[in-house]
Amino acid sequence: MAVERKCLHCNTWNKDNDYCIKCGEPVSPIIIEERREEKREERRNSTPPSKLDLFIAAWKNSRFILLRWLYHILYTISFIFVAIASFFAWLAASPNG
Repeated sequence: MAVERKCLHCNTWNKDNDYCIKCGEPVSPIIIEERREEKREERRNSTPPSKLDLFIAAWKNSRFILLRWLYHILYTISFIFVAIASFFAWLAASPNG
């Protein structure tokens, strides 16, 4: 069974092609999604880290051992908190709960 796809750029109907026969834009959903993912990745890589990320990295890599220990203690506490909250969310969503 042949698949027809409408080009999002020029509104031309195409047979089972990956690219539009009129304008050359991709009409295959796989290629369109790959291009969208590439654009997302470019945006992610081009944005500078936030001030909070820089602050956390400074604590994590500090030359003062007290700050590094404090970072690891707070990270462990937050990990345990998220694990407990996830358990309760799973418990609430279970069909027997």
